[in-house]
Parts: sequence; structure tokens; C-alpha cells
Amino acid sequence: MKQFIRTTFLVLLLIGLSRFSDSAEKTNLKDSANPRFTSEQLEFFEKSIRPLLAEHCYECHSGQATRLEGGLRLDSRSLLLKGGDSGPAAELKQPHDSLLLQAVRYESYEMPPDTRLKAEQIAALSRWVEMGLPWPDEKAPAASETAKTFDLQQRKQDHWAWQPVKEVTPPLVKQKNRSNHPVDQFILAKLEEKNLHPSEPADKRTILRRLAFDLTGLPPTPGQIQHYLADSSPNATEKVVDQLLASPRFGERWARHWLDLMRYAESRGHEFDNDAPNAYQYRDYVIRALNADLPYDQFVTEHIAGDLLKQPRLNPETQFNESVLATAFWYLGEWVHSPVDIRKDETDRFDNAIDVMTKSFLGMTVSCARCHDHKFDAISTKDYYALYGYLQSSNYHQVRFESITHNQKIAKQVEQLDQRQQEALKPIIKSAFREGIQNFSKYYSEAQTLVGQNPAKNTAALAVEVQQKAARGNLSPVILNSWINFLQSNQDQSQLMSLRFMPESETESSLSPSSTPAHKQSGREDARIIIDYAWCTPEDFITDGFTFGLSAREPGTLVLDPSSAPLNLFAQTEGAARRDPLWNELVDTPSPQLNQKNKLRTYPRAGRTLRTPTFEVQGAVNYRVKGNCWVYACVDSHRLLFGPLHGSTLKKVQASPDGKPLWVTHDLSRYKGHRVHLEFTPIDQSPLEVYQIKHAATFPEADLVKVNLAGAEVPLALQTAFNEFVSGKSAPSSRSVALVNWVLTHPDLFSEPQSPARQQLKAEIDTWQQQREGLKKSIQTTSQTAMAIMDGNAENDHVLIRGSHQNPGPVVPRRFLEALGGDSPGNETGSGRLQLAQAINDPANPLTHRVIVNRIWAHLFGRGIVPSVDNFGVLGERPSHPELLDFLALKFVEEGQSLKQIIKYMVLTQTYQQSSTTTQDAADIDPDNILLYKMPLKRLEGEAIRDALLQISGRLDTTLYGPSIPVHLTKFMDGRGKPPVNGPLDGAGRRSIYIQVRRNFLSPMMLAYDTPSPFSTMGRRNVSNVPAQALIMMNDPFVIQQAELWGKRVLTESGLQTNEDRIRWMYESALGRLPTSEELQTAREFIEQQTNSNSSETDQARIWSELGHVIFNLKEFIYIF
Repeated sequence: MKQFIRTTFLVLLLIGLSRFSDSAEKTNLKDSANPRFTSEQLEFFEKSIRPLLAEHCYECHSGQATRLEGGLRLDSRSLLLKGGDSGPAAELKQPHDSLLLQAVRYESYEMPPDTRLKAEQIAALSRWVEMGLPWPDEKAPAASETAKTFDLQQRKQDHWAWQPVKEVTPPLVKQKNRSNHPVDQFILAKLEEKNLHPSEPADKRTILRRLAFDLTGLPPTPGQIQHYLADSSPNATEKVVDQLLASPRFGERWARHWLDLMRYAESRGHEFDNDAPNAYQYRDYVIRALNADLPYDQFVTEHIAGDLLKQPRLNPETQFNESVLATAFWYLGEWVHSPVDIRKDETDRFDNAIDVMTKSFLGMTVSCARCHDHKFDAISTKDYYALYGYLQSSNYHQVRFESITHNQKIAKQVEQLDQRQQEALKPIIKSAFREGIQNFSKYYSEAQTLVGQNPAKNTAALAVEVQQKAARGNLSPVILNSWINFLQSNQDQSQLMSLRFMPESETESSLSPSSTPAHKQSGREDARIIIDYAWCTPEDFITDGFTFGLSAREPGTLVLDPSSAPLNLFAQTEGAARRDPLWNELVDTPSPQLNQKNKLRTYPRAGRTLRTPTFEVQGAVNYRVKGNCWVYACVDSHRLLFGPLHGSTLKKVQASPDGKPLWVTHDLSRYKGHRVHLEFTPIDQSPLEVYQIKHAATFPEADLVKVNLAGAEVPLALQTAFNEFVSGKSAPSSRSVALVNWVLTHPDLFSEPQSPARQQLKAEIDTWQQQREGLKKSIQTTSQTAMAIMDGNAENDHVLIRGSHQNPGPVVPRRFLEALGGDSPGNETGSGRLQLAQAINDPANPLTHRVIVNRIWAHLFGRGIVPSVDNFGVLGERPSHPELLDFLALKFVEEGQSLKQIIKYMVLTQTYQQSSTTTQDAADIDPDNILLYKMPLKRLEGEAIRDALLQISGRLDTTLYGPSIPVHLTKFMDGRGKPPVNGPLDGAGRRSIYIQVRRNFLSPMMLAYDTPSPFSTMGRRNVSNVPAQALIMMNDPFVIQQAELWGKRVLTESGLQTNEDRIRWMYESALGRLPTSEELQTAREFIEQQTNSNSSETDQARIWSELGHVIFNLKEFIYIF
């Protein structure tokens, strides 16, 4: 039986291959003498190899060398292969034995002679030699030839991609009746120039299968096929296209294309493959955005600056903030834990983010200008480092995206309420206490006398005296009696008013010469203040939520506080960033974690954190705080806090036992000269106030001043303090607020509790508290979180000479590329990313729209109009149909930048709907099918193959969104950072886009079918044809499992009465076509013979699964014709 199965397998495979062979693409081998390198290989050379050679080799081995050593030059590919006195420097047939590699490995010669190259530099050189020494097609420089001057304007003028998009009229063609679609006319015109003809239209089955895979990534079902075949209307294909574009599967399919650009992954790679928490929220955002047909310009804006939009886009169902989720792309790259050189690590992360951003949206290799002005394109090193500033002025955080927009409205209402109550309460407070303050000396004096006359505290006699003295002095007996009680209960301190405030000058530390400050201020004149929250500008008040309100509390700000009896009110003596207890109930929705060792994930931070402006470390940093908190010093934007290094950046602060503010020293001396900002996060529900952060050897403390109540200056000081407090013209001094607070904590000494003014004050405070409680009930306390970017303070960065962070050059302002109008730096506060997004979307920018329509064309036709979809520069390939590219770019804008509309526009062309049949004459003239005389044959990606298997077997779970399914780990997938959870073999039936992408544990099946490793932008996947692919389809347990499920399904599928029905259904489900008579006969004979010798139900399912497994292995199963 096994022999028959193998024979049948070969027969069916050959039959299936016969159709495939007729349409197979011819492979053109590269001419080894004149190699053609890909734009990706050339980019690798420009970014990783040329700067290395220039820095370490050219001094002795180039045309610029004063003395050429060993007769060897390394500034030209031809000269490198020619070699020097010892022979060729590189051996392409045996790359490992190349003299160049032996020398840098110190195995023969030792080069460079003074300093050995780093391991990663040697690895890059080895990879370069193994690639075949990719090098641009340029003339070898003559000896002592002066380097060309970087002329940006000339380069811009000379290259097509920088030129404005032109309005183009479709060309006139000879075959006018063939098609009136403008795209077809552009294609046909080029074909007619070569005396070529388009292929005939493909049959409806082929068209539907092509559309289904291209638009949804899944094969059409037999039901869809029959419905389409039965529709004879002229717009039958258009109706199918509309249905496919409206399917939720469309977003899943095209999101996978976009995620390739964004180097999407859910772990950080490097050594331990730590989690990238909640990265899947970005993936789900992309799917939703594509399904909603979000205009591309808004899609771009949300990626660059979705957190800065005044009116973010809200999810129509749950009203959460969609826009902010897009910004996660900035931080989807690889992160290194415990980097030895923390600034070098930052420059590598920034380089990756800039590389992804500029390739994805602009199709330009801006990162090639990291070490020097771009060798070929109109991109300078200043352009590159100008983009650094946008990242320096921003930072990573986990955003509470479900609640942030709603809670922002609540926070604004709270702020408006508090501001209204400030204005309402201050005059009431002044009115309530006016009489007591004006008669302060009289009350104090009379009370002092009465207490002295009644040492035995004769209550009855004292009450009579109080009434008499009050009447004679026109005083309130109630207030006078309160003074007496105060003095009697404070025998030791009865003559002193204890005030604690932060002096603003040496002369302000007292109210009278008799006062005794605890200590004198010293050393503050040479202290560098990083931030003082008493005088904090809006730009410098940075939080990731509303726990600290929307602004710092200035001195004199009234604050509700139940601990401030009896009024439950106090005035902020010192300016501070103060935690508002209104937000204490925040709860984070648990997020999936598989491999998370980051110390910053051990305590809740999202929506609770206060961030300082960025500053340069001078040594120890001191901060004055009150309360329990975590303090993280974010040095050079490093956030993966795990391992032996950089643990000192995180500090836990415990509140002072007496509840008073304290100064804390954070030793950051090892990071002297580095950029840092501090992040303060309260612990649990602990109150927290942050006052000041500074560099200083000594630091000031609030002075405790004992004021003699009998002093002549006290009444005037009180009146002055209240005038300052109520006027609102400027923030009152710390001393004045301390005096006001003394009154607020002793209200009965200055007014009668039952007086109309006091009752009004109480009513106003109660109303304020009730209104705040009402707003508290509206706060959305629970929320999922997602990675996102947030704005910091405006920062620019240095040009790094030769890309070295150890050799900083001049600071360059944040701006867009000069060649695209970014020559004038903006004056915006914050990062300026919103202005960057506007520049990318500017209609005058010739790149953005060309790049996106070219990407869409490449996915539909297998090759871009510009084949190097990520590189429109000089090293990229030129457009095959430049006029068509401009026509589509303008059409895209006219259609409102709708991705669905431009896709529909392309697939309804005859060019897209033609057959993929090759003719010998056309193949001789256009061997690479650049002119599109036929529809290119396309191999399915690994994800589409896997998803097709799931759909056909009936296992596909079409659930949208949600946490990723853990990747299935084979026994060969081992190593550090291995996830503790092994996902199911079939991924729980979910589509491939929902399977977790872990950088160090990628799916072997996906890798075999060229799914890119997620380290940088990959707009054009490799398409290989290697034995591993066939072996996977033959032996992979997942494929076998799905074949077994399919075998069971075919026996229970309704409407299938005979074996021939089942065979036809299987072929149609998998291949979109019916079997040929020969295929049908062979399959029927196989089923019948096996059934005769295997009668059980289990055997029947196995027999049909074996047939299904054979069909899965037909070559056409993984190709689109």
C-alpha cells in the first residue's frame, strides 16, 4: 500500500506540475563577471562597509593614501579583487579564505595594525564578502583624486525621485479598442514600442483566486467560485472586488505587508529576547485602520505624531484613542539589555527608527548618511542628525489608550472646577477672616490678659469677663473665647506662631528680628536648578497621564485635603507637582507576558508618572519630594533595565517619618555628560509631591520660623499675606502662603464658625468636594495599555563625526530633509513631530505618494514600477513606467488617499486580469516581464500558505484582534530567552498574523518561506525556491495535521454524495479549479482501491487525508497564476 501511495503521489504531483511548468518564470542567472546587486545589498555596503573601510583602511589602502601599503587598494571593488603584492584581497569562491578576512581576524597579517576591529565589524565584512562584495557601479577613484564636493542641489536636480509629481495624460495607443482604462494604456504603449502584445484575459476561476489571495490572503471557497461563475453581469468582477475589500480579512492580509515595513515583533531580540509589552495592540491598530480605509495621510500622521493630535481618532465602537496606538512603530525595534556603551546603544536605536521611518514613508535610505553625507543621494549628515532631535524630544511609555481621551476631558473639567473654586473661595476666605485679622492684636492681647487673670480656669467667671471685654472692645466673644482656649491648650508655645516655608532670599527667612530660624540657607547661589515646580512652564510639566493633574501647583493654590482639619483646605506653601488623590483608583488591565525581566515592569507606571525635562548629568542629582515613590533616571533613553549594569538608575524613595519633605541624593556620577530625565511614580496610593530637582553639593531646606504673636509686625504681615493671596496678580511668596495656612488651620481664631461668611465658606468647600467626587465617578479607572511615544521638552542633537558618539560635532536643529523643504528649522516647543508629519504629507513632497502607490503595485503585480520599493535613490532601480507612477500618485490623492480605492483601480485593469502564460517571442524580448506582457506568476508567502491550509481543513478561527497566540516551539528551538509557554501546533486555528513574533524564536515554516527577520524595513520579500519548502509541505506536523482534518471534513461536508463530488470539492477548495479528467480518474482509483482494503471510518478519513496531503504538495497550491 505504501508503494502505491508513493506512486500515486508522484503521478498526481507530476500532473499538477504540468500546469505549473507551462507558466513558470524563466530564471536569469547573474553574469558573474558583471554582477547585479540588489538595492538592499548596496545599502548594506553604504551603511556598514564603506564607513568601516574609510575609517580603518583608506589611510594606507586607497588613492588618498600618502604611501600605498602593500600595493593594495580597498576603495574600489575591481582593485580589491585585483589585490596587491600578496594577491587578491577577496576570494569569492572561498570567502572564508579571503586575505582581507584573515587579516582582520589576525590570522595572517594583523589589520588594522593598531586597533583590532570589533567582532560585529568583522562579521559585517565576512557577510559582505559572502554576498560577493556588493559595490555601486562607480569608477575606481584615481590616485590622490580629491573627493567630490557634496552638492545637494545638483544631486536633487539630477535624480528623478526628487522632481515634482507631474500631471500626465494617458498615452495614445494603436490598439484603441483593447481597453479604455488609463493604466492599461500606459502599459500597452510600452508594449507597442517593443512590438509586444498583452496576454489574453485569464479565465474567471484564475481571476477570482488571484483576487482572493491578493486582497484577503485566503483562497476562494467553492461557494464563492460558483457564485462568481454564475454571475454573467458586466460588473461581476467589480462586485467581487468590492466584497473582498469589505471583508475583515482584507485588513489582516494587508496589515502583514505593512508590518514587514515596521519590523514588527513582540520581543526585543538580543540575548534574552525580552517581551515588547503589548506590541500586538499596534498590529490590531493597523488591521482596523486598513479595514476602515483610513486615508493614508491620516495614517501617516498618526504614526509620526498620533499622540499630539488635538482631536484624535476614536474607535467607533468603544471610543478608545486609535491615533496614539500608531506611534508604537517608533519603538518596535531590537533593544539591548545592559549595554556597556549606553549612548552608543541609543544611537543604534535611533538609527533603526530613522531608517524605518524614512524608508517606509519616503523610500529613501537616509541612514546611509549616519557617518558621512550620502554617497549618492541629496541627503546630508545634517539631515540625518536633524531627525535625531525628534526622538531626543520624545520618549517611550505604555499609554492607557482605552481611557486617555475620556479621562483627559475629566482632567480638564477638574482643572476648570479647581480654577473656578480658587477664584470663588479667595474673596470668601478674605471676607470670613477680615475682622479677625484686622483685630488680631486686640484679640491676642485681651485673651492673654484673661488667661493670666484666670489661671485656675474658672469657667463661669471667665465667661463673664469674656462678654464684658468683648462688648467694651467691640470684639466677638466667640472669637475671643477661641483665643483663650488656644492659649490655654498651648501653654509651652502660646506666644509663638510656627511657620515653615522656603525662603526666596536671605532677608525673607524671618518676620521679626526675634524669630529663630532653624538654620540659614547656604550654597544655593551656585546650585544648578534642573526644574523647580513652583515656577514650571507648561512645556516642562510632562506627565504620561493625569495623576499629577494638568499643571504644577503654584504657591498659594488652594487644595482640598481631609487631613487639613477643620476646613479640609490648605494653600500650597511650596510650588509642587502634586499627586491628585482623585486618580488613585487607576487599574491596569493585565497584559500577556512570556519573558519579561525588565525592572521597570515590576511596578505600575502607566498614567501615573511625572517626567522632568531632559538635562545633562553633572554628577549626583538631588530632588526634594514628600511621599513614597519610585524614581527612574532614564539615561540616553535606555529602558530595558535588566542585567548587571545600570541598576543604579532606579531608586526607591521612602517618605520621611514626620511626613515632611526631604532631599534625596541620586548618584548618577557614572553617567556624567549623558542626557537623562527623571521619572517619578508614586507607590500604591501614597501621596506624592515633587518640588525641585537640582545639581548641587548642598541644597536648601524649608526654614522653621518661630514668630512671636505679640510682635508688632504680625498684623501687618497677615494683612499683606492675605492681600497677596487674594489679589491673584502674581504667585504669593512662600512666607505669605505659610501665614495664610496658619489662619486656615486656626479658623476659629479669626471668625465665628456660625457666621454667614464662615457658613458660606463651608458650603463652598462642601460643594467643591461634592463636585470633585462627582467627577471622580466619571473617571475610567481601568484600561489596557500599549506602547506609544510621548512628547518631552524640545531637544536637538549633535552631528556625530563619522557616526561616532564619542566625537560630537555641532548641534543641528530639528527639521525635515533639506531637499524636501526642511532647510528652515521650526521654533515649535516639544518634539515638533506633528510638523514633521505635515512635511511628509505635504503635497509638494514628491516621494510620499509615489512610494505608497508603488508598494501597492508591487504587492499586486509581484514587482514595483520602481522594483526597489524601499529605495527611490540613486542606488535603487529606476521606474519602468515613470509616467504611470506619477499618474497613479495623483489619482491616489484625487481619490482621498484611499488605499482600497487605488487597489480597486489597479485590479480592475486588463493588465491585472490577463493570463500568466508565457510566449517564447515575448520572453526573448522581455525576459524579466518588466513591461508586463503577462501577469507575473507569484508564490504565496508563508503566512498565506499556512492560512490557506487552515481554511481548507476547516480549522480556521476567524476571530479578529486580541493577544497573540504563543509561537509553537519545536524541539530545535532552544536558547536563552526561550518562552516559558509553548503555543499549540496549529496556533489555535488563528491566522498567521495573530501568532506571536519573537525575534529569537521565529517560526521555521515562516522562515523557510522567506518571512523576513524583523530588524528593519523589508518592503520586498525574497522569493526563494529551496528544498526545505518541499520538505515542510511533505513532513511538517502542522501540514500533516491539517491534511488529517481535511480528510475528516470531506466525509461530513454537506452536498458531497460521491467520491467524485469529494475529489472535485477538494481540488476546487485548494486550487480554485476542478480536476482534469486524468487527475479525477487517478484520484478516484486511489480512493477506491484504498477503501476496498480499509473499511473503518478512521481508515476512510486517513485515506482522504492522504489525498489531501498530496494536493497540498502540488506546486500550484502555493502559487498564484
